[in-house]
Amino acid sequence: MVDIAIIGAGVAGTSVAALLSEKFDVLLVERNQYIGGRAATRTPKEWGWFNSENYLFDFGHHVAATNSYLEYLLRKTGAINFLDFHLIKMPLFYKKGRFHKPPATFFESLRAYPFIPFKSKLKLRKFQKWVRKVPFKEVKEKWFYRPLRDLYDEFDFDEYGRELFTEGFAAGYQTIYDIDRNSAGDLILCMKIFERGVSKYKTPLFSAKGGFGNISKAFVRIAEENGAKIQLGKNVSKIIVKNGEVKGIELEGKKQIEAKRVLFTAPVYFLIDLIDEEEMPEDFKKQLEEGRKESTDLFLILGGAKKSLTKKPVGTWMLIPRSEVKKVDSYYLVYELSEDLEQAPKGRYAVSFAVMPERNDLSNRKFLEERMIDDMSEIFVDFDFEKDWEWKTTFYFPIVDGIGRTIDWYWEKRIGPTTPIKNLFVAGDSAQELSTGTDGVASSVIFAYESITGEKILDLDAFYTL
Repeated sequence: MVDIAIIGAGVAGTSVAALLSEKFDVLLVERNQYIGGRAATRTPKEWGWFNSENYLFDFGHHVAATNSYLEYLLRKTGAINFLDFHLIKMPLFYKKGRFHKPPATFFESLRAYPFIPFKSKLKLRKFQKWVRKVPFKEVKEKWFYRPLRDLYDEFDFDEYGRELFTEGFAAGYQTIYDIDRNSAGDLILCMKIFERGVSKYKTPLFSAKGGFGNISKAFVRIAEENGAKIQLGKNVSKIIVKNGEVKGIELEGKKQIEAKRVLFTAPVYFLIDLIDEEEMPEDFKKQLEEGRKESTDLFLILGGAKKSLTKKPVGTWMLIPRSEVKKVDSYYLVYELSEDLEQAPKGRYAVSFAVMPERNDLSNRKFLEERMIDDMSEIFVDFDFEKDWEWKTTFYFPIVDGIGRTIDWYWEKRIGPTTPIKNLFVAGDSAQELSTGTDGVASSVIFAYESITGEKILDLDAFYTL
């Protein structure tokens, strides 16, 4: 018998194991033979992409928000002492033939984005100041379940401001870029997190030297020091539920482990396949099925390059709106990893290009790749997309967000951290969260920890007060 069985050793599972193992007997079970889940770091050969062992590639492409939830967990657990915390340069926004850096000060706001009229810049600055001051409670009550369009209308954004925030900011922080579905409250809170990071570090992004997967490894080290048991290569075939209450887990091979509580950290809709049908509440099953339909995904071209994408290495995220491309109807998220992260050999660069394609685009991935290269060749004119690769591959990255954070799937409309099944909890990017990507995962971990322990560890009103 264990106090808590945690399923999944990604960022959610490892960070919550580090937290909970301070108080409970914890077992962390992972089906893979490696730590990190969808934010793991391995060589291209280990991923099965290319016969290369001298690069370290993250699954997908990951950075995290500075001075926010994930950093909070790293510091609270002490895991930050076991990794090389590394700041990433400001992300860039491409428009009219140039890359633009987001402004951090009033005067930078006036100089930034020369394609935006001065009057519009003043409106954006006014909005930015309002974001800093608006209380969490007001955002929650007024904006959580209203779309971006309402927010833009209230602040009288013109076409430039709407594009900048929808496909520059929201695309990077929210993944979905539909102004009638994106939660306005989500944008406001993500902007507050951006401001938190910039105020502390002058950049909103960080990663770990040697790869993002080292963050999960650092959490595991803390969990093991606290006495947690880690089992890799063990696939959970069933969550055992009797009379509406969790009793434990069953591994492949029929080995059963009794547990007082189970915390599931993979996308929540996978629970449909792990709980006996007669023990699955019908309303809960329907909610999980609906959530599966709202998952979001990316298609990537990634690889090792012989030169940087521009004349000088960029070493950060680059967001490219749909108005600047012709072949694929999607924004582009481009990532050239910083040389300081030491994930590519000296003189080489790890790069990736991501789009959010229509589902029918995925039926001919070779054609999708060709169109992406046509688009990117117009922007990265110094990079030869035929000759400047050392190696490359394409990769379909499903469930980027376990459930997209739309007005229909936000905050209390999301699943978790508790479930209708007694002592079954969920965390991760498909559960209740208040941030984006791996940082959103970290927020969900905090909410799950608070539900399991009954201990409040983070005051959201204070957290969002800038």
